[in-house]
Amino acid sequence: MSQILRHFGFRHHPFARHTPTDAVLRHRGFEEAFGRLRYSVELDSIAVLVAESGCGKSLLLGVLADEMQREGLCVHYLSHSTVGPFGLVNALARKVGLVPSRSRAETAMLIGEHLLAKERRHIVAIDEAHALPDATLEDIRLLTIADFDRKSPFILLLAGQLTLDDRLAEPTHHALDRRVVTIARLPPLSEGETREYLAARIRGAGVAKGQVVFDDEAVHALAEATGGILGRINSLATSALIVTAARKRKLVSAQDVHDARIDRGRS
Repeated sequence: MSQILRHFGFRHHPFARHTPTDAVLRHRGFEEAFGRLRYSVELDSIAVLVAESGCGKSLLLGVLADEMQREGLCVHYLSHSTVGPFGLVNALARKVGLVPSRSRAETAMLIGEHLLAKERRHIVAIDEAHALPDATLEDIRLLTIADFDRKSPFILLLAGQLTLDDRLAEPTHHALDRRVVTIARLPPLSEGETREYLAARIRGAGVAKGQVVFDDEAVHALAEATGGILGRINSLATSALIVTAARKRKLVSAQDVHDARIDRGRS
């Protein structure tokens, strides 16, 4: 990859998994979803974030967490989406600095007491929540109840794929669903937003101002091939950069994008 960086003049890989703060594209869908989650935090309530895989749920949660931490809140992030209730309770206990008890009920009680005793407000963000077992989802709901259900030890944010909303609508989870204040949806990028996203990531990688790396046809081809899904854009854009560099050029064309798809076994 170092050869690619030198070829295009990047300081670092523009489409790496980690997105620098100055390269985050806060497009309209991002801002609306962010605003809904932010509002739920202010209400000390439960919120749900759903999107197709690769649309940037974890990125949005990370941006929100950074902002909340700057404002003095404590954020605990979990992505152990296939664990049973005891496993999740234990993981959360360790996140907040507790040693789990042998009893799930006792550990849950300790978590509640510990967080309620703190002056700082706490947020528990659970990613990939669409894959949580039913019993684990129910335990999460019970963990948010304290003082005759008049307060909660923490603010709960559940993030997952589109099926998460369907699961919450099932009778098994009506008690949790009724407590959800808002659901935020993070859509794929439009072609115009894809153009802005590519430009933001390229600028963030250190390319000189005004330098174009993807021509207009390449942007259109990327948007069409990926459906505006960030994860797919990152993968295909990287492959297209490799194809273009191998051809000793510095401007990615639609043909380069097409050939990169063929190289990856896509028609």
